[in-house]
Amino acid sequence: MKTKVWPVSLRVFHWLLAVGFIFAYVLGEKDDLRNLHEAFGLMVGSLIVLRFFYGLFGTEYTRFSAFSIGVKNQVEFFRSFLGKPKTYAGHNPLAALIMLAILIAGLLTALSGFLLYGGENDIVNIGNGEDFLEEAHEVMANLFLGLVILHLAGLLVDRLVHKTHRSVFSMFNGEKNVEGTSYKLNLFQKIYGIVWIVVPILVFLAFLIRAE
Repeated sequence: MKTKVWPVSLRVFHWLLAVGFIFAYVLGEKDDLRNLHEAFGLMVGSLIVLRFFYGLFGTEYTRFSAFSIGVKNQVEFFRSFLGKPKTYAGHNPLAALIMLAILIAGLLTALSGFLLYGGENDIVNIGNGEDFLEEAHEVMANLFLGLVILHLAGLLVDRLVHKTHRSVFSMFNGEKNVEGTSYKLNLFQKIYGIVWIVVPILVFLAFLIRAE
């Protein structure tokens, strides 16, 4: 049985976030490409901020209320591996916890980067906090990377345990081979989905144009 789990907007967000973070991380040490690093960082931050709002009124499996991250849920999830692994249409409890951690780490990485940029360009007053912000920015970026690696490892384990669910491919076609209720988009979610993708791209382009 195929269940529509992830809407197009979430899938595009996922890949834009991946591309944005990779470029921002790789370009972080290249002073001659500082503008690109900052532009990608700003795009990542914009994507995540809009994702947090979508977590409040998005589709069934994308809302934070569907994230079963409690201790009881985690214990139940791990115990299921001793018997028959439990099936989840959306995120399993561990995946939900890691995904939420990725969003928080990404937001803090972008925020610390923005404050550094603001301080250097007299947009915000950071006082004597530049060294702290630089350290925090680096720590959060590395934490972000570590969580992404955990996310990829989780997908590999899921592929081995649930061979027919096609969780990896769900980020391309939005479907999983599991039993569940397919999402349905209302008009507001459709409009917001467009805004969610367009705004970060415009922010990225606007920053580059301004920086030239």
